[in-house]
Amino acid sequence: MREPACVGAFIRDAANRVYVHHRTATRRLLPDTWDIVGGHLEPGETPEQALAREIEEETGWRLRRVEAVVADWEWCLDGVVRRELDYLVEVDGDLTAPRLEEGRHDAGAWVGPGDLDLMMAGRTDGDRRLRDLVARVVRTRLTERLRLEPIGPCHAADLHAIHRDEAVAHWHAGRWSAETAASYAARAARAWEADGVHKWIAYERSTGELVGRGGLSLTEVDGARRLEAGWTVRDHLRGRGFATEIGRAALAFAFTELGAEQVVAFTEPHNTRSRAVMERLGMSRPRPITHRGEPFVLYTADAPGSGSGRG
Repeated sequence: MREPACVGAFIRDAANRVYVHHRTATRRLLPDTWDIVGGHLEPGETPEQALAREIEEETGWRLRRVEAVVADWEWCLDGVVRRELDYLVEVDGDLTAPRLEEGRHDAGAWVGPGDLDLMMAGRTDGDRRLRDLVARVVRTRLTERLRLEPIGPCHAADLHAIHRDEAVAHWHAGRWSAETAASYAARAARAWEADGVHKWIAYERSTGELVGRGGLSLTEVDGARRLEAGWTVRDHLRGRGFATEIGRAALAFAFTELGAEQVVAFTEPHNTRSRAVMERLGMSRPRPITHRGEPFVLYTADAPGSGSGRG
């Protein structure tokens, strides 16, 4: 591959919105468009050094830590192909007062799930890649140990790896083929776009190791559309509390961000491990139910303060 020529920084606020700024109309490259913080490497710089320099030059903030590489991609402009590395980062500084770089940027904004179309403003080529990367980052959640990324086509290989585990295959009717994993990843991406919710893929923050998948999806129960929580953890990582951590993130997302009143979860009657996770999450009132033609046990969790309690 080419050596990296550019870096980008995904800087988020407490609401998981991404900071972007508007390139002035006089810029040679991509004038009058919205962009993330970043730029070209200078001679002798490493990508991380360029990242820290660009963040300070363009915002006045200082790089505190790099959470993860979000994207390693190439783009072409005016016949020149550039390789770019984009990072999810934490910064130090007053996030309410970015310092715009005079002559280069004339406005700043925080982009959340409802503001993604801003990233397409002025992009006459219709290229959605940066917009879709911003969407992935605003939908990513961090827990104490996990980075939870919204599943999309780039996660097909990792989904395939998860569902080749013996224990995972046992609970999911056999091992997934590469085609099955790719199909699921595409469906998940469409659901995130259409509904603003679906499953995450989980990585351990400290090591980057693939942990599993989980989160929320929409399902029908008793004739009504409900948010369903679920999780799948790789066999050799079971017993470390990762399923509970994914489940807690799903419930927080449902109640705090989506305003849901109730979340449901299913498991097989004999799956005592899964039922223990649901009970650790405070889910209660289990009852038998037939779901997709099979016997399951249904658990529910109600929003805090809803008055219905959790049993």
